[in-house]
Amino acid sequence: MSGKSTRQERVPAPPDGGYGWGVLIASFFIGFIIDGCMYSFGIVLPDIKDNFKETQEKINLLSSLNTGFLFCSGPIVAGLTNQLGIRPVVMGGAIVTALCYVVSSYSPSIYLVMLSYGVIGGISTGCTYISSLIIVAQYFDRLQGVATGVTMAGSGVGAYAFAKFSQILIESFGWKETLIILGSIILQCCLLGALLRPVPTKPKPKIYEQNLVEEVHTFSGSVLSLNEVRNIQKKKGTGSLIISILKEMGNVSLLGKNIGLLFITLSNFFIFSGYFIPFLFIPIRAKQLDIADSSFILGLIGLVNIPSRLGFGFLADARLISPINLNTLCVIMACGSLWSYSFLNTYNLQLLFAVWFGTAIGGLNCVTTPYLKDIVGMENFSNAMGIINLFRGVGCFLGPFLGGIISEKFSVVASFVYSATMFSFGLIFAFLVSFGIRFGLFRTASYKAANTNEI
Repeated sequence: MSGKSTRQERVPAPPDGGYGWGVLIASFFIGFIIDGCMYSFGIVLPDIKDNFKETQEKINLLSSLNTGFLFCSGPIVAGLTNQLGIRPVVMGGAIVTALCYVVSSYSPSIYLVMLSYGVIGGISTGCTYISSLIIVAQYFDRLQGVATGVTMAGSGVGAYAFAKFSQILIESFGWKETLIILGSIILQCCLLGALLRPVPTKPKPKIYEQNLVEEVHTFSGSVLSLNEVRNIQKKKGTGSLIISILKEMGNVSLLGKNIGLLFITLSNFFIFSGYFIPFLFIPIRAKQLDIADSSFILGLIGLVNIPSRLGFGFLADARLISPINLNTLCVIMACGSLWSYSFLNTYNLQLLFAVWFGTAIGGLNCVTTPYLKDIVGMENFSNAMGIINLFRGVGCFLGPFLGGIISEKFSVVASFVYSATMFSFGLIFAFLVSFGIRFGLFRTASYKAANTNEI
């Protein structure tokens, strides 16, 4: 009893530097590798389709399952890191993900690839990637914004670098050997994970806030509440721990109590139903247009993400424009790029789309946390983010699959029209939330505008 009490009296002591910089560099390269492989997977899909002679919608399920399970893995990751620690979860996730890539290359059936790369690989990728973000938040407090920004830059740089790299591998070796090589690169995250030693702790001060919530931005804007991990240590056993977190994060009753959250959740569902369509179909469309270097188009989307996240993040922090209005602006930009895609039939115009769309989704991903705080307040923030991620994951499941059906029955361009339509539905609900917050219709009791002069 006394040992348990003593353990609960110690809290993380973020050094805001020191060994934290080593942790930051390791996390940067983990994001570089993990997101680089994930965002460039669309380059590999056409060869997988030709090998198994399957329809486009079935091939797209590979990305649907992988990203969907990645989004939904947050509660599981929280439970595992609490029981085992961050270092073994990152290393174990990297080993499993690497094995999933290798197993997929030898799979005789597309269904086995769905299981290995889609389901198991999605969860194991979340274990590595999300855990690496958690420890950055633990090592940095005062400089957490800067640290998170540097970490997220790894995702953009990785998306740019791996797109071209994957194209070279495909042309030189084929898709099977490409997956094996990518798996061996992902295995390096195991070595990087070994550098993520636990953060120092200190005795809990009397004024320590039990309900302090620290957020970590992921590639798509999802957040894992570290407060949830710390406050459930009274639970015993991994099973009961995960069940506890799943109940909290899967509690959707808040949707019935807050119409603003309901509308922004529906907006996210529609947006993420169309989010990954460009990443999957740009290589196919480029081939139709006789564009040889489709990898650079995909890579440019990731590269543009970096300044976009930093710029929109600065605007959100400065409150010159409210975060929810920034979100609506980004959705408008994405809609414009997608609706115009059918007219962009040259290489230079495809690059223009990459810059336009990449800027929009970069902004979308960095304003999720501040606008959710405005809508539900800090008290319900963790639950609200769990709901958002759940619906994003469902959107990721359905979107590429439906896009594949549409491309088979109509054309590749029609799949971009589908994506534009989904973003347009998302825009309607985003606009309703912007309107509601602007005129005080959706504000909760805990909502406090940081700047009454914001737009």
